[in-house]
Amino acid sequence: MSGGNHEVRTPWGFLAVRLPLPENEQWKNDQVTILQALGVLDLEGNPTARLDVVKAADVARLTQEAFDAERAKLLKVCSDCHSDNFAKAEMAKGDDMIRETDRLLAEAIAVIAGLYADGIIEKPESYAAPFPDLLTFHDAPTPIEQKLFVMHLKHRMRAFQGTFHANPDYALWYGWSEMVRDLAEIKEAAAELRYRHQ
Repeated sequence: MSGGNHEVRTPWGFLAVRLPLPENEQWKNDQVTILQALGVLDLEGNPTARLDVVKAADVARLTQEAFDAERAKLLKVCSDCHSDNFAKAEMAKGDDMIRETDRLLAEAIAVIAGLYADGIIEKPESYAAPFPDLLTFHDAPTPIEQKLFVMHLKHRMRAFQGTFHANPDYALWYGWSEMVRDLAEIKEAAAELRYRHQ
């Protein structure tokens, strides 16, 4: 809120997804999975109509230039009190946390997508891709999908926001650790569903 401006914008946007995709191959694949589960990319990685909604709401940076501009503004504010190197190192920690949480979230998405593919749980017809729709929010139709919703919009956000706010206790205990627990519970629930389906 520099200069009294209450428009809170960040390079990573509201959901910590962006374009272009990361160069790291695993992270790129994880972000594609998340973007497909958000319904903004189709199976071939092409933009969907939902991407237009994201553009209109301006909740994500969709070009390298937009990301870099927001990052530069943030670094300038941080550098009023801290060294450039410190500010850049702290931002790198946040980027690293997003990469690590994306790995957990993408794995959870794949577990549930596998349940759809094998006919263990029914994929709602409204879902465009063979993935759970992360934007169904509390309307997710099954407990395992509701767990994924909480993992995505509560625990993942706490992990990366806590890191960017230099609050490792919050990032770890209320974000990262909860995501690890979410993934374990999703895997256990999936195994139970598969066992009952036999």
